[in-house]
Formats: sequence, C-alpha cells, structure tokens
Amino acid sequence: MMRAAVLLAALLATAAAHAAEPIRIGITTILSGPTADRGQSEQYGAQLALDRINQAGGVLGRPVEAFYADNACKPAVGVPATRRLIEQEHVPVVIGALCTPVTHAIMPMMAEAKVPLVIATSAGQDFVDASGPGGNDYAFKTIPSEVDIAHALVRWLQTQDVKSVAIVADAGGFPQANAVAMAKAAAEAGMKVTDQATIAPATTDFAPLLDKLKATAPDRLWTMLGKSTTGFFRAYEASGWKVPITGRVDLAAALGAVSPGFRPSLSDLTSVAVFTPLLDKPGVRDFVLAYQARFQLMPTQRSFFVYEATYLVVDAIRRAGSDQPAAIEQALKTTAMPSLLGGTYAPDPHNHAHTPLFILGMKNGNPAVIATEQ
Repeated sequence: MMRAAVLLAALLATAAAHAAEPIRIGITTILSGPTADRGQSEQYGAQLALDRINQAGGVLGRPVEAFYADNACKPAVGVPATRRLIEQEHVPVVIGALCTPVTHAIMPMMAEAKVPLVIATSAGQDFVDASGPGGNDYAFKTIPSEVDIAHALVRWLQTQDVKSVAIVADAGGFPQANAVAMAKAAAEAGMKVTDQATIAPATTDFAPLLDKLKATAPDRLWTMLGKSTTGFFRAYEASGWKVPITGRVDLAAALGAVSPGFRPSLSDLTSVAVFTPLLDKPGVRDFVLAYQARFQLMPTQRSFFVYEATYLVVDAIRRAGSDQPAAIEQALKTTAMPSLLGGTYAPDPHNHAHTPLFILGMKNGNPAVIATEQ
C-alpha cells in the first residue's frame, strides 16, 4: 500500500510539473545592428502582452514564454536563427520577422516545417499574395499591406473631392512599393496621377523636383519620405507652393523641418497610419499608458502589432486546446479575435486580416486623428 501511495504521489508530481511547463512561442526580429531599436520595440510589445497574459493565468493552465531569434535583418542570419526556434526550442508558432528579406526567406522553411508564421509587421502585399491560394497555408499576415493603406487613403481623398495626385517617394523597396500601390489605387478610383517621381539617395537640392511636380498642378502631393523628409519640407516651404501634402508622412518630422512661422501653412497636411498612439479608444489608451509606464517610451506600430499578435496566437492556442502547430494553424484560420483598433483579425482566404486605418491631420497646430477608414 505504501509503495502504491509513493508511486501515485510521484505520478501526480510529474503531471503537475508537466502542466506547469510553459507554452512556447517564437519571435524572430532585429535585435542587433543599426535598426535594432525597431526589433526592441517589437520585443517590448510582446513582453507587455505576455506579462498581462501570465498575470491572468496563462493559457491551458500554463504560463506562456517567448523565445527570441535575432535575425539582424539578414537572411543568412535569420534563416538558421528561425530554424533553431523550431528544431531546438520546439516552438509551435513564430511571430516575425520585421525585416522583409528575412520574412521572405523564412516563409518556405516555415511552410515545410508546418509551423504557423504570424507576419505582424512586414507590410508587403507579396506576403498576402503568397499565402492561402498563393500556396503557403502557414503564413498569416496581421498588419495592413501597402495595398490596404493606399486604398484607404484614396477612399478618404475621394471624400475630399480630390481628383488628381502627384506622387513622390524616396528610392528603396519599401517607399517604392507604397508609391506603386498608391498610383494603382488612384487609377482604379478614377483619380489622375499627374506625375510619379523618385528621390535619388543623397539628394540635397529639391527645388527642381518641386518645380517639376508643381507644373502638373495636382490637387494633392502624395509623399513617402524617409531621410529626405527634412530637406524636402524645407524646400517645399521655400518654393511657395501651397498644394496640400498627404501620403505616409512623419508629421512630427515634417513640422520640425519647417520654420515656426510656416507651420500654420501645413494645416492641410495629412497622413494615413495603421496605428497611432493618438487614437482615442479605451483599449489603445490603456495599451499606450501601460507601455509608457513599463518602458518609458511611446509605442510604435511595431510594438502594437506584435502586442496583438501575441494575444492572437495565445487565443488560437486556447481555442485549439493544444499547443501543437497543426492545431494552432487551424485555429488561426478561424479566428475572430477583436482588435483594440476596431474590427477583428478574421482572415480572408489569403490568411490576411484587415484592421481599420486612420487618417491623421492637424487640429489646433497638432497632429490628430481626423478620420477612420475601415
């Protein structure tokens, strides 16, 4: 009898220990190199979500733990780092990879391993096209693509009776993909594209470009700028051109580039955003305040979408009743988890969710949300 009791106690202890083993999720992002701050913002978003999930009891009676792989924004680093998550850490789902070339490189590997990949921050429409009917059943894209963003902005511009746009973007894959998407969305909506220009790297004299764009007399000037923001907006001020600027604009950088006396002239400046901490929704306000309190930083769109992606995979595990990859994949396909932004993460046939987008403008001299596009 004593021996049976000891054996039973040992079995119960083993079962309890197994029940307490963390459920693992993988996250691959940029944690080294010149853009490591971007990956850190993703890591912070995941940490905040996991803190809250585990404080609420975890999932399936177990805590949830993230295992990170630094991909350094290099496929040669990202592929083996992600493979380690699957083969050594045995994660049943991965969130990543922030860096577009790495995301492209790991997608086929994830599909071959039959482990779901939640693409929370890589924006490209090509990820959408490659998923579901595109052949990859294991890729799930949760952030809007440049096509979603362009169509949302065009819809809003139509409400402003805009009939034509000139498009200007920095060189590079991301700005150019957005410029192409905007030109196509505008044309599809019957909006004239009067010109489409690319800013060469290291450009310092923007006056000729502005003169060329001005000659086409567009109703709006659409911009997608990075390092050229300061020089471009200073040249815009000097040009005397009053056409309103829209696009994917860093409003704070644009306002900081011009003289204080010129800022009122940017009262019609607008931008489209997938997330903004300015959004006056209870869940977003709570997220922003909690993030600031924990990390002493303002959250970025990367922070937010990885925060919600963490909840999304945990919700899938809960609904599946399992932390096995196949069960998680099927649960992700049927998710209807609400987003704090509004709407849900219900995927379309290409495993792509469609959350609302936001039009930012100026109110009393400060950036503010002026419209929502579903």
